[in-house]
Amino acid sequence: MLIDFFYTLRSAKLPVSVKEYLTLVEALKEGVVGPVSEDAWSVDDFYYLARTALVKDEKHYDKFDRAFAAYFKGVELIADFTKDIPLEWLRKNLELSCRRRRRPRSRRWAGTSSWTRCASASRNRRNATKAAAR
Repeated sequence: MLIDFFYTLRSAKLPVSVKEYLTLVEALKEGVVGPVSEDAWSVDDFYYLARTALVKDEKHYDKFDRAFAAYFKGVELIADFTKDIPLEWLRKNLELSCRRRRRPRSRRWAGTSSWTRCASASRNRRNATKAAAR
C-alpha cells in the first residue's frame, strides 16, 4: 500500500531507507495513528508520523512536503495557508532581517535609520519585480 509512497519519496531525492519505511509500517500496525488508534485521526496525523519516521534531517522537510503533497494530492489540506499573517509580525521580521545586514553608509542615507533604508530598499525591489512582470 505505501510502497508507492516510499518510491515517490526516493524519486524526490530523499534519503529514505527501507528500515525507516518498515518503522513507519510498524507504527501504523501498532495503531499510533489510523483506524486502530483511539483518537480520531486525519491525514495530518499520518503526515507527522511519516515525516518523523522517514526524514533524518530537517533540511529535507521541504522535499518531503512536496513529495507528500504530490502523492496525496486532494486528500486533505496539510495546513491552512488562507489565514492572514499579522502585519506587525511581518514588520518585526523585516526589521530583524534588515538589522543583520551591514551596509556601508552613503550620503543619500546619512541621518536615516537602518529600518528606513531597508524598507526603502525592499520597496524598490518590489517595484522592480512588478515592473519586470509587466
